[in-house]
Amino acid sequence: MKKQTPPMEIDIHLLDLRYAHTRIKNAAALAKMQNSIIRYGQIVPALAVPENNNFILIDGYLRLKALKACGHDCIKLQVIEENEADSLFVMLAKNNDRQWEVIEQAALIQELHSRFTCSFGEIAKRLGRDKSWVKRRLDLVDSLPEEIKQAVMTGKLSTWSASHVLVPLSRVNEKDACKLTEKLLRDPLSTRELARLYEHYKKSNRVVRDRIIANPSLFARTIRLQDQDAKQINDGPENWYNLLNPKDMVDALLDRLYHRCVVILKPLR
Repeated sequence: MKKQTPPMEIDIHLLDLRYAHTRIKNAAALAKMQNSIIRYGQIVPALAVPENNNFILIDGYLRLKALKACGHDCIKLQVIEENEADSLFVMLAKNNDRQWEVIEQAALIQELHSRFTCSFGEIAKRLGRDKSWVKRRLDLVDSLPEEIKQAVMTGKLSTWSASHVLVPLSRVNEKDACKLTEKLLRDPLSTRELARLYEHYKKSNRVVRDRIIANPSLFARTIRLQDQDAKQINDGPENWYNLLNPKDMVDALLDRLYHRCVVILKPLR
């Protein structure tokens, strides 16, 4: 890396935000960052490269949003004298300093491959990976329809849902992937529920697949009830009393005793 200048403070309006689309919106992370800035100020400088009289913001988009939300009009920057592509490599290679979401990583690799015409081999070598890893990352963004990609980038869908379910589903049936996304945005499923839904989808015929996609939340509830029934059968009647608290057990025994006494004493009247 070339020599870095000392951190500086600049006006936010001087920033070029051309990589904002590669960042996932995360309300919880933003709130946490805002609280940190309110208490301690901006601790870690954002990363930028100079271009004419402006600065291309490479890393620090969450800090920027938090600063704006807190009413700040300046940001602390670490300016590096690298070209734009090299600065992206510098940022992506700093795995210990930043925990990347897979789709964010994929979006930046797509920039390197498409805008800067870097080959798979070059990207892999500079990031300490192999070509297949680079290709898998690119497949993640290339295989997703735009509406699904936007749902992930805006934080409405998890990256796990995208990489484990929606990407493979899009490859075989993009229409079903888009329909499922629409349903999940209205009525989200847990990771476990979505994984089981996709496993059933893969093993089912077209009629059942249509029913699953048409109402994924109903499918999830049905599977949940089946699991509960299976557990009760597996536990056996001898374990049903474990579901009751002691008072319920005493009440149940007294009720049975009362009805038995009634049956015995009735003929004596």
